[in-house]
Amino acid sequence: MKIICFFLFVFYFSGIVGLSIPEPKSIKSSNESLVYTYDKNGSYFSKFLFSDLNYELPFDCKNDSSIRICTADIDDEIAKNLHGSLSSCVVEVDGSELCYIFSPIKKDYPNPIIKGDFKPPTKGGQTIIKGYYLAIGVSYLTITPNSKVQIVGNLFDPIDVTYLILDYKGGCGSRTLLWPNGFKYSFNHSNPSIDKISSDNSSLVAVGSNFCNSSNDISINIDGIPIDKSDLLSIDHELFEIRYTQQYCKSIYLNIISGGLNSNKFKFEFKPLPLKINSIPKLKGGTITIIGERLSSEIVIQSISVYIGKYKCNNVISSINEITCNLDPIQNNNINDSSVGLQVNISINGIVNDNKLLFSFDVPFISDFILPQGEVKLIGECLGTNDSTQIYIDDIQQLNLTTNVNDKQTTLSFKPINQIKKSKLHLIVNGKKSNIVEIDSSFFVKSSPSSPSVLGQLVNFTLYNLNINNYNKTPILTLMDNSTIKGIDNANSKEYSTHTYSFQIPKGCGRNQISISIGNQTTRTEFYYELPIITSCSISSDQMIRCVGNFTNYINYYENGKIKIQFSNRIVVDDVPNKKIIFQSNFFLFPLKPEYGSSEISLIVCDDISPSLKVDISPSLTYINNYPIFNSTGGELLISGENFIPNTIDNTSIYCFSNEKLYNCSFVNYTSISCDIQLSGPFDQICQVKFNGKSNSNITISYYPPTVINSTIISNSSIGGIITIYGNEFYNEIDKISIGKTSCSNITFISSTSISCYIEPLNLNNTQQQQQQQQQQQQQQQQQYVNVTINGKSGGSYLMVYIDNSIKGNQSTENNNNGSNNNNGKNVLIDGSNNKNNGDDDKSLFKKRKWILPIVIIFGFIIVSGSIVLLLYKNRKSRTVMFMRNTFSDKIRIAKSRIKEHKYRSELKNLQKPVPNQAEYKIEKDVKQNDQTSSSSSTVPPPPSPPSPSSPSSPSSPPPQLSPNQIGKLPIYMSEN
Repeated sequence: MKIICFFLFVFYFSGIVGLSIPEPKSIKSSNESLVYTYDKNGSYFSKFLFSDLNYELPFDCKNDSSIRICTADIDDEIAKNLHGSLSSCVVEVDGSELCYIFSPIKKDYPNPIIKGDFKPPTKGGQTIIKGYYLAIGVSYLTITPNSKVQIVGNLFDPIDVTYLILDYKGGCGSRTLLWPNGFKYSFNHSNPSIDKISSDNSSLVAVGSNFCNSSNDISINIDGIPIDKSDLLSIDHELFEIRYTQQYCKSIYLNIISGGLNSNKFKFEFKPLPLKINSIPKLKGGTITIIGERLSSEIVIQSISVYIGKYKCNNVISSINEITCNLDPIQNNNINDSSVGLQVNISINGIVNDNKLLFSFDVPFISDFILPQGEVKLIGECLGTNDSTQIYIDDIQQLNLTTNVNDKQTTLSFKPINQIKKSKLHLIVNGKKSNIVEIDSSFFVKSSPSSPSVLGQLVNFTLYNLNINNYNKTPILTLMDNSTIKGIDNANSKEYSTHTYSFQIPKGCGRNQISISIGNQTTRTEFYYELPIITSCSISSDQMIRCVGNFTNYINYYENGKIKIQFSNRIVVDDVPNKKIIFQSNFFLFPLKPEYGSSEISLIVCDDISPSLKVDISPSLTYINNYPIFNSTGGELLISGENFIPNTIDNTSIYCFSNEKLYNCSFVNYTSISCDIQLSGPFDQICQVKFNGKSNSNITISYYPPTVINSTIISNSSIGGIITIYGNEFYNEIDKISIGKTSCSNITFISSTSISCYIEPLNLNNTQQQQQQQQQQQQQQQQQYVNVTINGKSGGSYLMVYIDNSIKGNQSTENNNNGSNNNNGKNVLIDGSNNKNNGDDDKSLFKKRKWILPIVIIFGFIIVSGSIVLLLYKNRKSRTVMFMRNTFSDKIRIAKSRIKEHKYRSELKNLQKPVPNQAEYKIEKDVKQNDQTSSSSSTVPPPPSPPSPSSPSSPSSPPPQLSPNQIGKLPIYMSEN
């Protein structure tokens, strides 16, 4: 049996050895086809067999001259099934086909086609890779050099391998996928993304994705600057933490570069963090102090605003851990306005806190106490008033006590009826209970004088309720700077319980809280250095505020910056050019600024405020134009004055009686107020100025007269027409419009800048009126004064209203016998100019020069006589004379000569001269006229005869007017009559 099997195996193997394995010359894979190219005489694959799926991929093979091309069609449905173990059908050289014998070697597998980007997350997980030919003959992929990436799903079951799911284990940076045929595909991971950043006082924590988990593959930047790798506390794919502190309020931009890929730039704001706030009296206002973190910006110029609820806190001063500002007094006008639980909002360069710190008005708080001059002095905030504050000692209300609460409600003093020995004290102000403090007033001191000089002084302190065991001991006074002064026994009393000691107080200023210890007894008290007193203030003519007092001992403190002038709720700053603050021994002065108003003035000496003095600086008027002139729609009234403040603007307005309307005013600067009065003309208006809440003087508003700028033009005065006039300050109430000496009718108001009216035509028909019309035309063609009268006010301008040639058209053909040529009513000279200076002008010339007439007559008589004699002589000799055609220049010369001759003869009305012969001139060609439609030729009239009694020359008959072109076309013949 073994022998038989051996022979069968040898027979089968020998058959296989005899087969040839296909060797493709090229392989081309695409989305539409899979193409294998073979040698024409070699074996080839006719099918790919995916036996696990019972699926075949057939090839259509065609021969060329030397190669065989086998093509398999590919689409999405086909590509889904190309996976699992691969076998084939091979066609041998002899044409026989064998199947399931050979599988293509791996290098002959088609190359995968990747669709889209393959960008897996850095932390790994199931990731889809899209394409064709991704899983032919493979069960896993390889990431170089030797990391396996398993394919999710059973490749021997029907699955869609165009969406191949890989079980990716994660990584960082660029990597390469390797297929069994040697095809490589390089990829990188998804871009890192920062979704959230949080911070504590020492670090930043960023949450996101694709951060990688290796510090060697990442770089973290803050505002574009890489951090030191030593500041990276931890890193994972979805979280990293870095060491970072920031004491200022500011914004930063943070990003991470992971595996060469940039993340988004995440903006993180280090917001102000208010933690604690004091309370102030609502009706009094006061200084708000906010304690916290990042309460300032690192830039020099910063924008900071503080709101307590809806109330703005002014004069903000900020540092890293503290903000102070002033909250104005708030009247309880609205019962709905809350006084407790108000949100504190701080904005620094647009960055707003998001924590909720709440503020309440009028919450009493005791921060400390001292025992000055035998009294109990409580120090705190919102300590109430003399009438409203209740004092409780050991929960028993203290009646019949005289209390003294300062104006800011920050101190409360009272003298106890009995000495307080280690008792608990609290206050109740308007129903609100304060905190509890424990006090003991049994050992106290009194000083004399109570306020030492700023130059230093010996002060006596009397100690009360001194313990007998401490009687012979030396008292020690401790100042605020922890310096100590030993007391000197004055030996003025033998009573051990009350004794006086002297202490040399050094020079200084302001409030000093001290403690005095003797033996085992200690008391805390205070003293104030003497403060300057301002006795009076006045405003000088050069706008300086001058205050008088005794300031001799305080000059050095002012020069050292320890004294400041406080006025109009602000510190006076020396910033006015050429007006410096002056501080002398008996006065000080500073410039009056526009923003100042009536207020208390005081000196702040080492943070202690001197007694104040009221200085009255009320807003005042310096100028109001009581007779303003507005345009047609109204205008602006400017009020000038001094010391204008917003409150002044709110109480300043203009009331006009005609329309019973109130016009509000606006702030221009501290010396100017602008009132926009939109009140139309033309009638004068009376209005009343209300300044600073009080009625002031009346003003009378008038309006500008009409202004004429331009107009349309009338083209024919004999017809008349509508003219539109343009200008300003036109109203519907128009009294009159005149054009020169002519009045317009049918006046129409169009707008405040245009009006129209009708100009009557000129009715002049006879010959005598034509001369008057011609003279009037010459005047009308000049500028006319257009005058508009509205509400008794007139305004006008010289304008060109007429461009009128109609009078020339009125000249008839009645003088044709004298040789005039009617060219459609328009007379044109040879040189093309208008005939402005004809008869009338020449008449005026002869009237002025009467001696010219005889000379002209004599000269003309000589010329005419000579011409007649010459013509008679030539006629007798040849009977006929023909002038040859002249050149063009000769024709012009002859035409001009005839025109001149005709002009003179027309002027010589009384000249009579017989003409023996008259030449007849004929025009060889027609001269076309501009407005004639007849094609008949015209005859040039004969040269004009000297005037005779029966045919006097008329100045209204002008000479023929021909252009140079027309003259050039005139051949001239002369024949005998």
